[in-house]
Amino acid sequence: MAINYSGGTSNQTELEEILQELYAESFTLREGLVEVNEGHKNGADVYESSATVTASAATTAGVTATGDMVANVNKTGVSLVSFQFEDVVDEDSLKGTRFERSMKKGAFENVSDEFDQKVLIQFAPAIGETVEGMIWDGATTAHKVLIAALTPGAAQGSISAGAQTLVAAMPTNLISSLPAVILENASNAKQTPGAGLGDYRKVLSIATVTAATIAAEYGKMYLASHSKTINHRSEPCEIYAPLSHRQFIKSANNTVGAAQQLNFVVEGSGESEKIYYNGIKINFVPLVGFMILAIPSYLKVLMDLAADEQNLNIGQMANGARQRYIKNISTMACWVVGQKYITLYGG
Repeated sequence: MAINYSGGTSNQTELEEILQELYAESFTLREGLVEVNEGHKNGADVYESSATVTASAATTAGVTATGDMVANVNKTGVSLVSFQFEDVVDEDSLKGTRFERSMKKGAFENVSDEFDQKVLIQFAPAIGETVEGMIWDGATTAHKVLIAALTPGAAQGSISAGAQTLVAAMPTNLISSLPAVILENASNAKQTPGAGLGDYRKVLSIATVTAATIAAEYGKMYLASHSKTINHRSEPCEIYAPLSHRQFIKSANNTVGAAQQLNFVVEGSGESEKIYYNGIKINFVPLVGFMILAIPSYLKVLMDLAADEQNLNIGQMANGARQRYIKNISTMACWVVGQKYITLYGG
């Protein structure tokens, strides 16, 4: 790991505080914005079920096999991917700086406690920000190829050309994000089982989201969503929107003039702030171009252990090297169930 230090090495007085980079909050895993399912080392079987019934005229005869009551169960194997963040810390480059003062006496000692406490500590939130981004934006190389190969169309039941453009521009990651999985997946519970277009509901005739248009675009997504999703009481649906929408929403709510309408409800501020559209909670996440309206447990992040994201392993390098290793490793995959009840704006 390269330590990029600039500013000279003369020891003079300095501000005690070292300004730290601002990292995006990783709410998805920490607050369970979607279902985080743990305990999977390299793969998991995901089951979905449904039942259909048909009424018939009542009789006094014995029960026969009518086929009027059908139970459907599907299993799909989902493979998880392990990825890591690792490097070597060589703190010899910190000699002659303020960090030298916290190194123990002895020529062999070059570990700075202050560097660990004020600089190295930033790797945990940086990893959290990166993993959060991977959940909501990005796709594997292979998945990008599959999505690009789908036949685009304007109607429901086909991917939009705009969605393919957004996926092509996504970061190429080791895992595929939730939007990419919604667009194309190999679920055996789909209307057409196996690899191909997802069973999501798309929003037709979308426009660029701005402070002036955001209320109308949320209205389109709301009306396009399945009535069972909107009316699900035991687990209310939620909206997942790009981070920038928070600013658009507040700007739209503060429009001055005869056209002023409070299309969004904002409650509280800071950590306690919650924003709703038509009673549906909005979660602001690192989506790019897409919005999702879904029951939270239908969006899944499968992991070995959620805490792995924040687990930094730091230790001494072997063979007497005056260096330390730093490493984080996670195992993860994104998945969706109940696809026909998920609305993907931009899909």
